[in-house]
Amino acid sequence: MGYDRRVIGAVPVAALAGALGATLLLGGRQPSVTAQDTPRLTQEQRATATSLEGAFMRIADSVRPASVYITSRTAEPVRPGGNFDGGEEDSPFGDLFPFRGLPRGPRQGRASGSGIIVRPDGYILTNDHVVASAPNSTVTVTLDDGREFKGKVFRDQRSDLAVVKIDAGKPLPFVRMTDSNSVRVGQWAVAIGSPFGQQNTMTAGIVSALHRKSNIGSGSEGRYYPNLIQTDASINPGNSGGPLLNINGELIGINVAIYSPTGASAGIGYAIPANTAKTVMEQLITRGRVVRGYLGLAPEDIPAGLRARLGTDKGAYVRQVSADTPAQKAGIRAGDVITRFGNKVVTNEVDLRDAISATAPGTRVTATLLRGGQSRSVDVTVGSLPDERVAAATPVEPRPAGKLGMDVQPLTADAAEEMKLGAGVKGVVVGRVNPGSPASEGGLQPRDVITAVNGQPVTSVEALNRAVAAAKADELVTLTILRSSGDASGPSETVVNITVP
Repeated sequence: MGYDRRVIGAVPVAALAGALGATLLLGGRQPSVTAQDTPRLTQEQRATATSLEGAFMRIADSVRPASVYITSRTAEPVRPGGNFDGGEEDSPFGDLFPFRGLPRGPRQGRASGSGIIVRPDGYILTNDHVVASAPNSTVTVTLDDGREFKGKVFRDQRSDLAVVKIDAGKPLPFVRMTDSNSVRVGQWAVAIGSPFGQQNTMTAGIVSALHRKSNIGSGSEGRYYPNLIQTDASINPGNSGGPLLNINGELIGINVAIYSPTGASAGIGYAIPANTAKTVMEQLITRGRVVRGYLGLAPEDIPAGLRARLGTDKGAYVRQVSADTPAQKAGIRAGDVITRFGNKVVTNEVDLRDAISATAPGTRVTATLLRGGQSRSVDVTVGSLPDERVAAATPVEPRPAGKLGMDVQPLTADAAEEMKLGAGVKGVVVGRVNPGSPASEGGLQPRDVITAVNGQPVTSVEALNRAVAAAKADELVTLTILRSSGDASGPSETVVNITVP
């Protein structure tokens, strides 16, 4: 049985054995505690504890009936050697604790996870990665009372959210969604799900942090999560898709991943905010898919080392602008800071992403941005988010590395034509990038074309060397580059920030 999960990190077996050894030592002789040594609670303390206990019990009574267990059959082979029943075929537990049984060959497997009913007519929120392998977009949903229903799946891969629809023949218990923008660090957080197949398990903790960003997974399974709620409520494989709740039993997030050196809970879990889930859910229910606005730029929070130079710490820093996109056509450049999008004030990356995504394609919007210390406005027509493009690059011949740990050479007319650069583009081409160098850590890649340093044009290798030499040690320099998109659309303008050694 496979339990869908998002886990980051691994731990050596030796380290784990050491931890187990320490645990076993605690099982030895311990000092005895007599009844008279046990501290007594005051009446006020007992009342507070009882009130809190009652709140948790009310959550269990009201939310567990709306929590579901989701399974789907897969045709993936299971490796021989086996796991204990309830393990995950690709889980790190399979290697660290190989419970050896009868050899098993290829067979039909089962992926599973959690979900939460959010409407009485049978609509369930879960993660896309829980249901992604479901054949014919159909899963089995098991309710708290043991009833099973076939569910129709509506997926949104980009957000890692999905909606499952079941027909129970009568209204179902459901959980109300609250405004996740009101969530604060330190408030109670309750997780309910089916870790390792243990259905309707409830754990509690607090909200540990907000606005966490993470790239989770790799390749086609990799996703970027720009805005996550972090909690120390125990979350394990199988909790994916289940609810994260406040002390009132209201939905504040959908559990999606854990950070763990072992594959089990280490006190760092993540949830997708309820506001994001609600937006995606409403479109999946009404349209069957999610339509998002698109500009063709890559925003990020303003890097700390650039805030003094830019004169602000509020806004979304434009790291990249793709060719032939709404952003490029409107004149937005890499290195700009967008502070307003339409009537929305932009204070960070998430603000801009949300504002763009929520804008209907074809809408004309005025964006306010900072460039060179000056505020300006541009009008941009929002496009529709296309399929992601896969970038490709062909390395150039290596040359001696420079101060930043990279090789550069002049941009020739032939190279400019081959890379589909516009007429009159000047700059230098990056060759080899030394591993671990400032250039590598800053994100430079072979075949990047450097066109400016700190906003000043670079027309030759000598001009680049002079600009870098003028920077002080530990100063952050901004390189404007053109990077191939790997298709006919031409290169994207990007900025790379590098700390000078």
